[in-house]
Amino acid sequence: MKQSNQNLIWVSIATLALAGCGSSSNNSKQADTDDHDHEHEHSILVSQSTTDTLSLLEEGELESLDDSAAGNGASFVLGETGAYAAVLSNTTVNFVHGLHEEEDEAHEEEGDEAHEEAHVLDFSLTASKVITTNGHFAVLDAGSTTFVAYDELEKETPETENASSLSVVETYPALILEEEHDLKLLFNGTNAVAYEGATQEHSFACATPTHHGQTSELIVVSCGNQASALIIEENETTGEHTFTDSALTLDGTATNYVWRAQGHVVVGFEPNTKNYAVIELDDSENLVVVKGSDASAFAFTQNICEIKLDSESQDILAVSAAGNFTVLNHEGEKLKAITLDESAASDCDDFVMASASKTALVLDNRAQKGYEIDVDEPTTNPNGYHVHERFNLGVSDISDMVIFHEKDEDDHNHDH
Repeated sequence: MKQSNQNLIWVSIATLALAGCGSSSNNSKQADTDDHDHEHEHSILVSQSTTDTLSLLEEGELESLDDSAAGNGASFVLGETGAYAAVLSNTTVNFVHGLHEEEDEAHEEEGDEAHEEAHVLDFSLTASKVITTNGHFAVLDAGSTTFVAYDELEKETPETENASSLSVVETYPALILEEEHDLKLLFNGTNAVAYEGATQEHSFACATPTHHGQTSELIVVSCGNQASALIIEENETTGEHTFTDSALTLDGTATNYVWRAQGHVVVGFEPNTKNYAVIELDDSENLVVVKGSDASAFAFTQNICEIKLDSESQDILAVSAAGNFTVLNHEGEKLKAITLDESAASDCDDFVMASASKTALVLDNRAQKGYEIDVDEPTTNPNGYHVHERFNLGVSDISDMVIFHEKDEDDHNHDH
């Protein structure tokens, strides 16, 4: 991707009503504007598998731009605040600032713009893999992880930090567990090792890490033929940390699990199967694991294609083959099931999904359809989930998609 400032693929989701159905009337829109003069709008970023041209989605239509990625089918990693994303294509990762502030009344009266449109930043890195961890993007290249903090990205020359000065050849991007004590988790090809500075504090077997989910107290990582959970506790008096790791027993093949995290919950699933797991800590810091095979959990009848987490309520949002959209709680219980009735012939290779606050957007490449799913007020009503709008997509090669939206920084979202 070019390293100069560019007009990014972006679109105000106001046209898609992603703020919720309750804002559809003029009166509701005006009230919302009066109450939230400085809110950020939403933007959507889209890539396609058959072209390096980036596109924008506006009113249900894709519009190609001159900007291009380093190769076809760029993948995205949304930062924990919802404002930045890493765009990885071939061996180049660029960074995108995807939010802009609405105009305030003073600027409106003067006729000036008070916001900055979404844009690709000048700064870029070479990378084989990129994740997000505790307020940073972690970029792995040639066995070494580079951290770049979100608030550094807008600087002309962002400061970066190497994960370790130790002689460690890393096989997966390092995780920041806590900045204050320089607490990190490194993967050396044999073990996952927690360091405080240069001091090794804990380790567990993890020869070939593939995916992970991270909250402030819990790490879940797939390592070869197993998945492990690491619980991190801090003594409030001494500030010392204790670590407890345990192997997880999951349905299906652990190494294939993809993990998502938001707030204090980690959700994993084995794509193109019916297997999933919901993992979190109870009030006593005990590990709680709910599997799809549990008698009390919802059993999918079609293979799971994608799972995301609502960034506000942390409901589990899943799309499965034949156009089934299901909402689960953290106990694995079904809150809502929706049939995407124009996608009955579609399978997991066809669906791309992104989530935001009280919103999911599902694109179906085979049916060339898009579905905007949102929640009516009150948000605590699970029956509020419904298809707000269907639209003709017009293409069949959507590769990845992300919705920029303002999120609570304390939620510690570490999707991967």
